[in-house]
Amino acid sequence: MRVLLSAVAFVAAHHAQAADDCSFVKKVALPARQQTIVVSSGVLEPCSTGSYAVRVYSTANTAPGFDTDDYVSGALHARDGTVTDAFVADLGARAPHALIVTTRSAGSGGYVGAQAYLTTTRAVTLVASVDGLAPDADVAAALRRALGARRGTH
Repeated sequence: MRVLLSAVAFVAAHHAQAADDCSFVKKVALPARQQTIVVSSGVLEPCSTGSYAVRVYSTANTAPGFDTDDYVSGALHARDGTVTDAFVADLGARAPHALIVTTRSAGSGGYVGAQAYLTTTRAVTLVASVDGLAPDADVAAALRRALGARRGTH
């Protein structure tokens, strides 16, 4: 009987950990690059801090409906807050098809952060990052400014 109760407690504890309400998973298509990108927050991490993953898949040689079969590359990024969105935006000539990942802090200010990534056929690279933005900030504009400032330092 004790073994059965222990088994039930073990299963219940693991089920409760996996059932958080702040997890994030989103698939973003980049048809011009023949890629699908999956962004997901860290499994079993706290809502307010942790990491997220960016995984890139090639769709060049896959059948419809199998857009996550051919893994190409990925990146992990620390987060301070909850991942709120992932989308593609034009950040100018240096980043016309950038993947943008946004986060919102758990604190009372609800500050926003964002990272911009570029993909190639073999890699994903972080090209700009901004933090501490107002909740209603234009993250694409802030990332464009960050890219411009970065270019000016080289």
